[in-house]
Amino acid sequence: MNLPEEIEVAAKQSYPVYLGAALEELGDYLQSLPDKIQHILVISHKKVSDLYLERLVKGLEDYRVDLLTVPEGEEEKSLERLSRLTTAALDCGADRKTLVIALGGGVIGDLAGFFASAFMRGIRFLQVPTTLLAQVDSSIGGKVAVNHPAGKNILGAFYPPLAVWTDFSTLNSLPWNEVENGLAESIKHALIDDEDLFAFFETQADSIRQRDPAIWREMVTRSTSIKIRIVSQDEREQGIRRLLNLGHTFGHALETEMNYRGVTHGQGVSIGIVAASYLANAKGSLTLTEVERIKQLLQRYDLPTSIQKQDPQTLLRRMQTDKKNQGGRKILVLPQGIGQAVVSEDCTDEEILAAWHKIIVENN
Repeated sequence: MNLPEEIEVAAKQSYPVYLGAALEELGDYLQSLPDKIQHILVISHKKVSDLYLERLVKGLEDYRVDLLTVPEGEEEKSLERLSRLTTAALDCGADRKTLVIALGGGVIGDLAGFFASAFMRGIRFLQVPTTLLAQVDSSIGGKVAVNHPAGKNILGAFYPPLAVWTDFSTLNSLPWNEVENGLAESIKHALIDDEDLFAFFETQADSIRQRDPAIWREMVTRSTSIKIRIVSQDEREQGIRRLLNLGHTFGHALETEMNYRGVTHGQGVSIGIVAASYLANAKGSLTLTEVERIKQLLQRYDLPTSIQKQDPQTLLRRMQTDKKNQGGRKILVLPQGIGQAVVSEDCTDEEILAAWHKIIVENN
């Protein structure tokens, strides 16, 4: 088999990320593993499995394959859904030698990965990301989780996959709102680590919106490489990896408050990036000109930079349950110019409220 481009994620349990892989060739990779597999559980959404399962199983003829589908939506990342998956897996005869394949976007990757981490104290799983968000971000780094009413991803684990198998062709079917989710994360990567990539998003906006294959491949590869490099330096999020949370503390509070309806993850991150940028400006690490440059880029891709009719005090309370907080202090990531970011542990509630007020509007 001619393997696609491979980048290793250096970790306690290292694993490869294959870029430009073909769904049909996954079976060849599995055959190369020293510990043989007999049973595979594919966890996916019905829409995704309708599009891609046939291609995937072409390379899995030597295995017993069962499909478990879950409804779409962030709210499906729940303990109730985890329990239903467990019952369905047992009905399929799953055991400690079963391999879980997460076929889909970020919700599927999180849910299937957390299921694999807990089922019979942990079974193998493999990420097959089919959305831009999953390919550039959520499939890499070993984080798996489900939500709790108190907050997003409160229940989770670090559980690396066997591999990440990225087929760029799955991006062709994505509606633009799904593309937006991935673009928000990719722009975040550029903002925290690569000013040249930020400029790439500015100059190549028309080609990206027209889905130019070569430009998309470059965009995914460069964004993925940033995530891999950062995760490889800090697997357990004790240092530099915390920078990847830019926009997420604000965004997760908004998603939780809205019960994951009316705002997608990418939209929440986009709004959160702008809120963090205003906060950075107030603390002197970002100019207003840079804040406007960030807003203009997000708007160029139809990503929101404000939100309607939310209560800043309520959102501030939501931020109190963020898992990144320490000792009652809110830990936030702030841009420091374009292409750099810093972890801030000294943001006051008054400063955070002022940032919320900057991005909350009464009417469009």
